[in-house]
Amino acid sequence: MGWFSPRSILVKSFAALLALASHSYAAENASYDGIGLSYFEQTNGEKTDTEFVHYLMPEDDVQSSLTSVLELPPLPELPKPKPEEEPAAEKTEEVEKPKEGKKEEKVEEEEDTYGYFEYVPYGHYYHVDYWFGEATWKNSAELGLNGQTGNTESNSLRVGAKIRREGKRTIFSSDIRHLRTSGENGLTQNNAYVKHKLEWPLKIYERWSLFEKTDIEYDEFKAFDMRLVFNGGVSYKPYKTEATDWTLSVGSGFSQEYGSPQKGVIPEATLGSELTHQLTEKQSFQIKFEFFPAFEADQGYRSVTDASYTIALDHGLSLKLSAEDRYDSTPNNRKRNDLDYACLLIWQF
Repeated sequence: MGWFSPRSILVKSFAALLALASHSYAAENASYDGIGLSYFEQTNGEKTDTEFVHYLMPEDDVQSSLTSVLELPPLPELPKPKPEEEPAAEKTEEVEKPKEGKKEEKVEEEEDTYGYFEYVPYGHYYHVDYWFGEATWKNSAELGLNGQTGNTESNSLRVGAKIRREGKRTIFSSDIRHLRTSGENGLTQNNAYVKHKLEWPLKIYERWSLFEKTDIEYDEFKAFDMRLVFNGGVSYKPYKTEATDWTLSVGSGFSQEYGSPQKGVIPEATLGSELTHQLTEKQSFQIKFEFFPAFEADQGYRSVTDASYTIALDHGLSLKLSAEDRYDSTPNNRKRNDLDYACLLIWQF
């Protein structure tokens, strides 16, 4: 009997029908209640083959089951995240609050003061501090009036100003003064002078310094119209405290008179002493003496003595009593002494 004979075909077909019928019968009698449920929703009863096919996962950890089935190496443990470090707290300075009843004290910042005007803007080349650096200024103006009417009529006027500049390397001072007195017979006094002094303190020893002085004097009632005095030298402070300042000076120079019978330049020496003392917080006095002997004996000598007493008032005002004596050994038929005394009101700024 061949493979494709009618008999073999019928036999094989009948066998296939029987297998199909048995399979359909088994399928009808099988229980499919657990299909579609999750692993945790299954019943505790016996599991059928069908359930085993659909639920291969045993009742163990899911990750270990997958690892065993798929034969994968265990997953590496991830490093535990480190706790975030808190940012360093910014250091904050504790500001002390002012106590009640006390005003808050302002801390003054150190600022470079630049002369009388506090600073010199760029381009202000005409200001002395622009060329010579930082400095402190002490300025004052003085005024004195005296008058009389009745049997005699007279009036006297005295005005002046002082400038002092203290820098890091130099000290400059200047004094300007004018006196005028008139009476019934006309003008009896009319003179003026300008004095200036420049000092260079030595770094070797703070009590020593070099100086240069120039004086210009005008007097209508003297034998000369104008006198020019120039000298220089060295000065020394034998005693100096917060209240007292004593300075000695020695040097040489020359003087020349214009409009005077005495012609030519006269070489002369200079000797000086200046004492300033603060009696109290508001009272002080000053004594100043200058001596100018000529190198030639027949040309004589000159001296100037100045004394003053000052009382400080309010609002930068001061009251000053002063006397000045000027002596000339060769007055050319004029009086040798000229004494000026005054009561002045001074304004410091």
